[in-house]
Amino acid sequence: MVRTITVHSFKGGTGKSTITANLATALAARGRRVGVMDMDLEGPGLHVIFNITPEEVKHTLNDVLLDAVSPDEAVIPMNGRLGLEAGSLYFSPASVRVGEMLRTLRTGFELESFSRAIAKLGTSFKLDYVMIDTHPGIENDTLLVMGVCDHLVIVSRIDQQDIFGTGVVVDIARTLEKPAHLVVNMVPKGLKASDASKLVKGIGHHFKVDVAGWLPFSDAVQSSLSKSVFILTNPRDAVASRFQDLAKQLESYN
Repeated sequence: MVRTITVHSFKGGTGKSTITANLATALAARGRRVGVMDMDLEGPGLHVIFNITPEEVKHTLNDVLLDAVSPDEAVIPMNGRLGLEAGSLYFSPASVRVGEMLRTLRTGFELESFSRAIAKLGTSFKLDYVMIDTHPGIENDTLLVMGVCDHLVIVSRIDQQDIFGTGVVVDIARTLEKPAHLVVNMVPKGLKASDASKLVKGIGHHFKVDVAGWLPFSDAVQSSLSKSVFILTNPRDAVASRFQDLAKQLESYN
């Protein structure tokens, strides 16, 4: 049965899309069959990380949500593009055309129809996981995506506004009865690993939320400019190893 993991953050700029792309790729490299959905309908960016130009996209999730095409028609196989030899990775992009973005947001979409789209993808491609990248903040579309997931990964930085927002998202997850897992990203380089772990554990304890792990601030990740999947272009980097550890952690969630 397919497991749905939503990756969300209260604020933008947390590295949420980078984390989604790398975790999905790491799961595929571990032999899993993974679908990735870009549900940041207001500011999609996964296509950039996956090196896909808008001209290559025939159908998008916007078309699916408007019932214009079947979910499996808005899928791009990624193994050949990324050079993945194990597992399978499939990408469902969002539209970058302003008119289509606005039309989808104005029309809205229902929990049941979105759940059916995920189920259809899972069945058509025999998926183990569907990972969903969301629009940051608390809006109707993000609440809907949180409502259908099996697990919610909350991405935060060590920033007062981010930490406050994380508390809000944790409360929503609790209300929706969704298991939530915290990933703290861009931890300042000046902190020792032991101190960073203690700090992140403290944040998790404060909000009574499971801590999946943390990622240090990385010049290498920043210099990649979100134009590639980091674990593929920098496999020996320490941050790539941390992405792999997070992927293993996701596999432990039932």
